[in-house]
Amino acid sequence: MKALAIFAALAWSTAAASADPLEAIVRARLASAVPVGLGIAKVYIPASLATIDVAPSQVTIEVPGELKLGRPSVKVTVKGKRTIYVPVTVGKLIEVAVATHALAEGDVVAAADVSIEQRAVEVASPAPAASILGATVTHAVADGAPIQRDDVVLAPPLARGTVVSLEIRRGGVRVRGTATLEASARPGQPAVVRVGQTRTLVRGLLVAPATVVVGEAP
Repeated sequence: MKALAIFAALAWSTAAASADPLEAIVRARLASAVPVGLGIAKVYIPASLATIDVAPSQVTIEVPGELKLGRPSVKVTVKGKRTIYVPVTVGKLIEVAVATHALAEGDVVAAADVSIEQRAVEVASPAPAASILGATVTHAVADGAPIQRDDVVLAPPLARGTVVSLEIRRGGVRVRGTATLEASARPGQPAVVRVGQTRTLVRGLLVAPATVVVGEAP
């Protein structure tokens, strides 16, 4: 297959505006070449080039063929330096919880501490994003890092009989009330509840901190 060449498209007016780490340039250029459902999990820039800042217009990248799931190499040429082949990891996009700032051991994860993103990550076992709120941090997590399962202890499930808020969604209609859990459940998991006044059983999704959503996914 004919090699796919990706060239710089922007002209930069000042050195301050044009200087970017090479890893960021390679990642940004490859984003449009990755098939739907996949993403760039990691770019393995050699140590000799990892700390340089360079104008994107000075970088040329060639992708031999198509980027596929796995660890292909791409051809990277920085003006004035020799051409190198840089391995990249291409992975499936998954929902992960990403720390919005550094988290310390013992912290209890709140909504402001994480963002839920679709990312390709080199994490063997990511923490379940939907259940991350209320979890206790067991290992420090760096700002911007995806949270791994071993980094946290999830909050205990809500017990059977717990009164929760109920939200029924149908198109633009929202009906709110209260209900009781019929079985223990943790945020992010399916839940069966008994509606307060009608005593009807309904199934939905328990979202943090204690709301069951029925109908459209939250």
